[in-house]
Amino acid sequence: MNEPQRQPPDESPLPGLPEPEPALPEAPRAPETSLFVTGLVVVFGVLLPAFTLGFELSERWCTGELFDPVPTVVHMFLVAGVPAANLLALIVTARSSRTPRLLRNTVFINGMALGVSLVYAILFLPFLPVALIGVLLMGLGLMPLAPLLSFCLALVMRRRLKRVHPTGTAMAAPWVGMGVALLAFLAVEAPVTGTRLALYAAVKGTPESQRTALQFLRHLGSEEALLTACYVAPQRATLVHLLLSWDDTVHVEEARTVYYRVTGQTFNSVPKPEGVRLEGGFRFSEDGDRAGREVGGRVPGLSLVSSELKGSVDGDAALAYLEWTMSFETTAEGQSEARTELSLPPGAVVSRVTLYIDGQEREAAFAPTAKARAAYEAVVQTRRDPLLVTYKGKDRIQVQCFPVVKGPPMKIKLGITAPLLPKDDGRSASLLLPSLAERNFHIPEDFRHAVRIESLRRLTTQAGGSVEQRGDGVSEWLAALGDETLHPPEAVLTVQRKGAPDSVWTEDMSEPAAYVVRQRLRRTRVEVPERVILVLDGSVGMKDALPEIASALGSFPQGTELAVLASLDGVEELLPSGKVDAAALQALAERVRELPTVGGQDASAALARAWSMVAPAGRTAVVWIHGPHPMAPEEVPPSAPGDERPSAWWAGPQQPAVVLDVMVGRGPNLVAVTLAGFTAYQSVPRTAPLEQDLKNLFTRWGSEAPEFHRERLPLAELTSQPEGGKTSAHLVRLWAAGEIARLTASGEQAALSQALKLALRHQLVSEVSGAVVLERQSQYDAAGLEPVDPGSVPSVPEPETWMLLGVACLLLIALRLRRTA
Repeated sequence: MNEPQRQPPDESPLPGLPEPEPALPEAPRAPETSLFVTGLVVVFGVLLPAFTLGFELSERWCTGELFDPVPTVVHMFLVAGVPAANLLALIVTARSSRTPRLLRNTVFINGMALGVSLVYAILFLPFLPVALIGVLLMGLGLMPLAPLLSFCLALVMRRRLKRVHPTGTAMAAPWVGMGVALLAFLAVEAPVTGTRLALYAAVKGTPESQRTALQFLRHLGSEEALLTACYVAPQRATLVHLLLSWDDTVHVEEARTVYYRVTGQTFNSVPKPEGVRLEGGFRFSEDGDRAGREVGGRVPGLSLVSSELKGSVDGDAALAYLEWTMSFETTAEGQSEARTELSLPPGAVVSRVTLYIDGQEREAAFAPTAKARAAYEAVVQTRRDPLLVTYKGKDRIQVQCFPVVKGPPMKIKLGITAPLLPKDDGRSASLLLPSLAERNFHIPEDFRHAVRIESLRRLTTQAGGSVEQRGDGVSEWLAALGDETLHPPEAVLTVQRKGAPDSVWTEDMSEPAAYVVRQRLRRTRVEVPERVILVLDGSVGMKDALPEIASALGSFPQGTELAVLASLDGVEELLPSGKVDAAALQALAERVRELPTVGGQDASAALARAWSMVAPAGRTAVVWIHGPHPMAPEEVPPSAPGDERPSAWWAGPQQPAVVLDVMVGRGPNLVAVTLAGFTAYQSVPRTAPLEQDLKNLFTRWGSEAPEFHRERLPLAELTSQPEGGKTSAHLVRLWAAGEIARLTASGEQAALSQALKLALRHQLVSEVSGAVVLERQSQYDAAGLEPVDPGSVPSVPEPETWMLLGVACLLLIALRLRRTA
């Protein structure tokens, strides 16, 4: 009897379970590979590239010396994939069983490793001769050789993968993985590469290509790449650039200008990009602008940790003295320099410079600007404690101190003598507080400036804080202001002058027995200009200001000749020159409201056009309304045929024009520095919202306005004591500052020498003089300088001092009444 044939067991998977992947057919046994080759792959294909990547990420050696090989996270993952791919191939080829999916994935990843290592091997090819020599020096040359060794050993693993591949089946080509790797490189490099090419065109190209490049950067450029270019020269090299040998080097100064043109911000108004090292990791300083003449870039770890602004206001004499004490500290290793540009109250002058060394106040030496700077730079090189304060333009100074190190903060004090601005026909006066216009240090968002201002007359302000009337009759303003608030028109203080004399005087500081300085309040009629040329800034920061400008145009005097120009990547004429009426002003206001704003605009072309439109006779007022302008005025192409030289329009013959500078916001203003030396240049004080300030400017024309006039009088010519009350020596400092400005404006050598004598005699920072504090007397001796006598510097009376003065005044009054009784 035949037995029934046995059926094979059912090997089908259970319902609902995935079908198992079939195992590969048995591949022909490959010849045994040597342990030596495996060791090479482990050491030079896995460990060496992994160590090289880690060393570069931690020390940035290649970034500092050559170029940045891993500028982004994508680059880092691609490079890290090379040793990972070699390790995976070693594991897969060593296993006795493997699935088709695992083998396919390994072949694909191996192809990517081949592509990545090939790219980097080509990049480092020019450095191979030096690397081979470096191998003999403690093996340092192995790191530049790592890409080439990784590529060769990835090829070895490619052969191993081919050996274990089953016969009769096609092995995936490596080009797929290599192509994906190259596409990843191109995708991540495209924004940076495009930005760099456009940056080069914006600096070196023709005028037309420059405009096109700026448009590209504003819409498609990488802001991070632009900001990095403001710190690193040559910039962070992209891999595409290195492979194709493109030379598009742009200096940091040029990149900073382009950054402003693209974004409308100064580059140091935002934090420095993370991970950016300056010109080298081992050979150069992190701060490429140290001891320079510009504020320069942000210094990581450096910050302002305390700020106290205290002062006293003499409303009757319409002057004030302020002391601003600041402290800086750093969390970074090494030594940092703190630099800032201060915006001073209109007409103010720095009359005291103090550095705290070991808790003790050290006063400055006042000297010619070049001599003070030379002494500062010499001490910075020896890494001692100097402080330098120099003139930076009308109502601007630059402060720089070094070194700020980990540990106790570096503390400085600046004394500022400031005039008050008369208002309400002289019955009150305004004080604009100083502010930080530009800086290279960080200020936390919750940081507050401590403010304490005292006056014998009543104070008012809109800046916040509290105004209290003390028992001794002194009005005191106490506030803690954020950095955005400590800036006009927000930080403006008003003091009452009701019943104050129109004239005050004091003895001359240098010759008290021979001269007095007198100040008189005059009411002068402001001349109506024959022609007004309004120049508007089309930068993006002016967007919110345009409606205020448009509203203020309703107060412009009708019947006056007006022309309106706008800076918009060139010059746009909004209104041709001609007399205006109400309808013309209304139409102009609508056009101003609709004016587009983009990037940061260079005002050179518009101001040059305004310069050419100045009326040949009569008074012309050029009113320039603008935001921060970190660009100096540029020469413009010649208009005369056959003349190939550009024209320095601002340096032409003196014309009957005055430039009225109305600044919106805060920041550098390099145009003011240049124009102030060639024409009548006036900054319009910002004491109110822009619309109100412009209305005040327009309505002043043709009316009488109060102003203070200061003069120095010899006692021998006075038959009696000068009229009015006697005030402090700060009146002499204000007179001297005005005389220095008048003398330097002439440009004559004799006048400059006289201005320098006035500045040194009265211990002022001016157009011709600076102040420097050094650590030791030997350093002063080496520089040929002498610090001022601590007893000759001004100071702010403390509250106890005010009380003593009040008591003394009461005693004097009582004594006088007793004598007259």
